[in-house]
Amino acid sequence: MTALWALVVILNKKVLEDVHPVAVNFLVRIVAIVGLVCITVPLTVLHLWSNGFGIDAAAAGWIALSAVATWLIAFNAYYYALRGGLIAVVAPISGTDPLWTAIFAWLILGTAFGALTVAGLAVAMAGVLLISRWMGAGGEAGAIAIAGAATEETTRPPDSRLRLITLAVVAAAGWGLGPVLIELASRSYGRPTATMMIESQVLGAVLLGALLLARRAPLTTRRLEGPRRRRAVLLLLAAGALESGVSVLFYLSIANIGPLLTMLIMATTPVFSIVFSVVLLRERPSPRLAFAATVTLAGVLLATLDGRL
Repeated sequence: MTALWALVVILNKKVLEDVHPVAVNFLVRIVAIVGLVCITVPLTVLHLWSNGFGIDAAAAGWIALSAVATWLIAFNAYYYALRGGLIAVVAPISGTDPLWTAIFAWLILGTAFGALTVAGLAVAMAGVLLISRWMGAGGEAGAIAIAGAATEETTRPPDSRLRLITLAVVAAAGWGLGPVLIELASRSYGRPTATMMIESQVLGAVLLGALLLARRAPLTTRRLEGPRRRRAVLLLLAAGALESGVSVLFYLSIANIGPLLTMLIMATTPVFSIVFSVVLLRERPSPRLAFAATVTLAGVLLATLDGRL
């Protein structure tokens, strides 16, 4: 599950060379909807899981809010951050979403903080501050060029540190809020269901489609023809298919090993993402940046070990 999600990050990074972030978000939603239907219907018909289908009005409302937080806010921020920054910067910061889940669970559900959660928050915040301090000016553009993607995007001034960090933090916060809203939906109906997963993706696609129409901007960064267009289509299809698979595996993991171990495993995703970015994209984060990412991930793991997330 974590390795697949890390591959999704790599695919997203590559497709963002040719397709604008909101368009990537929208198109991946469409593919993910089809993938979820293809996966969840056989699982339900063959009685291979207990989630099944079904929803009530209250649960639908909570899922609608989670769609806004996750797809409209968090993923748009994530795609914009990923387009302008090294994966070694974006992945660890956006990977702090379990810490945001803890904060929102405290605010909304009344879940108490444990000592390890507080310590993890402090350590992760220190890591984010180090990343912000050690991000080299122009490092992001250089990383894209090394990866062989020297397009008109690389001729622009690199995103400012503050903007990049803010986008990654907004993505993490939106992803952190999503599980709390899903928990409220699950409590309302009695269990999480495939209907909730599909409703969330469909609402996300509708909202993103409306945003694209309102922006009236081209979907691609340049005119795509021939192999370049086929590559973009294949990357989008692969990212959407993998994302739908990860969604189902996430639900199955919670059902089989519990939320604590699931979140602990998912918290290691940025490690896979950074390794894949070095091997597949030839990104070369500096040793100091790698250390800062490690500190951030250590904070997330420390908080997750608390058992209250």
